[in-house]
Amino acid sequence: MLQNETSRSRAEQDYGHGGLSSSSRYVSANGHSFTTSYLINSCGFSPKAALAVPKSVNFQTPEKPDSVISFLKDHGFSETQIRTIIKRLPALLVYNPQKILLPKFQFFYGRGVSKSKLASILSSNPFVLKCSLHNPIIPSFNYFKDLTHCDDDKVLVAYKHFQAVLANDFQSLIGPNVAVLRECGVPESNILSKLVNHPSVFTRSHEKFKRTVEEVKKLGFNPLRKSFLTALQDLVQLSKSTWERKVNLLKEWGWSNEEIALAFAKSPNFMRLSEHKIKAAMSFYVNTMGCKSSCIAKCPVLLSLSLHKRLIPRWSLLQVLLSKGLIKKEISLQVLFMSNEKKFLCRFVTPYEDPYFLKFL
Repeated sequence: MLQNETSRSRAEQDYGHGGLSSSSRYVSANGHSFTTSYLINSCGFSPKAALAVPKSVNFQTPEKPDSVISFLKDHGFSETQIRTIIKRLPALLVYNPQKILLPKFQFFYGRGVSKSKLASILSSNPFVLKCSLHNPIIPSFNYFKDLTHCDDDKVLVAYKHFQAVLANDFQSLIGPNVAVLRECGVPESNILSKLVNHPSVFTRSHEKFKRTVEEVKKLGFNPLRKSFLTALQDLVQLSKSTWERKVNLLKEWGWSNEEIALAFAKSPNFMRLSEHKIKAAMSFYVNTMGCKSSCIAKCPVLLSLSLHKRLIPRWSLLQVLLSKGLIKKEISLQVLFMSNEKKFLCRFVTPYEDPYFLKFL
């Protein structure tokens, strides 16, 4: 069905205003299929992205995809969220909204999830809409809730972070690993928090998970403290070779095994930093500022700060203040680099009433 020039112009005007309207006017004359034209003109796909959509997503009239878009609008999805969810799950456009989508929405509503929250979560991760309600969604939902004793809406939060939470094999993956933590004495509240916010940590193979738990214990982390699970998360996500490369890099800067272990205990997250970032930060502190490497080992969070947005600008300003004799006493690295912007300005800029100093920040 080819549209005439007048209707095409009207369609382009509607699309230019960002509206998701009926696609009966969006049939292209450039050789694209109806489905491709619909994806481009109604859903905001680029031509390349539209052509890459699986052939199984196919329709010759706008009724079915329009009904899906209307359904999503009726359930509180914004136009931006609708575009996002369709781009992430194009097959959604060929679903029967009443038979496939509505029962799942009703299930989540019945569990106390609000329309706005469900729209936010599903537009971010629509994977669950491909799954069967009765298996795996309902049993997986109930299993996660019973395991963690969390509120219903927290199950969806966990799903947003890791879609396998509502998949078939999630139970077999995390059950044994959670048991290991309970045997170690990790508080239930800590396990719950980590499961909800970082569920992927628990999906490693049971043998690797157990081995990593033992490594964290040997490093001196107390299972009763939250830092135990933070360290576990960092170690379980790093391969042995990556860990060894980072350890060797730190040793090149003079860190001992003991200093590395203590630094990891203070700030486990610093080992997630790329080797390039660690090297660049150490070079700045040691070669540019003349700091002792051991000083950084005592405060490893310094390695995570942005070189170009924080370290260099603040260090440059300090040099100006020192050259003008405005600062005479030694300033600690923590005060110079870890103070938030308001405190930094109050201490190093505002007292001197010179707008020139702001150019460094």
